[in-house]
Amino acid sequence: MRLSMTLLILLLSGLAGFAASHQPAPEILGIRLGMKYSSAHSRLTRIGHFKSQDEGQEVWTLNNDKHYQYAIVGFDRERTVRYVTVLARPEGQAVNYEDIGDLGKASRAGQPGNLRYTWKLSDGKNHLEYVVIVTGKDAHRLDRYTVKRLGVQNEED
Repeated sequence: MRLSMTLLILLLSGLAGFAASHQPAPEILGIRLGMKYSSAHSRLTRIGHFKSQDEGQEVWTLNNDKHYQYAIVGFDRERTVRYVTVLARPEGQAVNYEDIGDLGKASRAGQPGNLRYTWKLSDGKNHLEYVVIVTGKDAHRLDRYTVKRLGVQNEED
């Protein structure tokens, strides 16, 4: 019994350390930075429905997501995903800033009422640099979550 309790404590402390040190991924809701237009559309049609298009970006209303109401996706000249932004569902299940990544590794701006955390990252596997930005009015709950590739121009440029 004592051994199993010790193993459980070690496992839980290891998981807590992993969660605290994770870096935000270059994707949101399965829509990855650099993903081809057709693949992004295939994913978007499974999770939502098209709302509008403006200035090289598309707005999608998410069907059954507990956390987010809208997804905004921008494409570059090569018609690959340049950025993904999701907007929190006002009455939805909260997403805390630290659920996205280790806040100790992000730069922070603002104060409660206007918070912004930013991570500047690189994905060696896919050879891209990107930023992750989460913003919100609440001290813990985010309103907006964005991943964006660096060094690419939008479709309209």
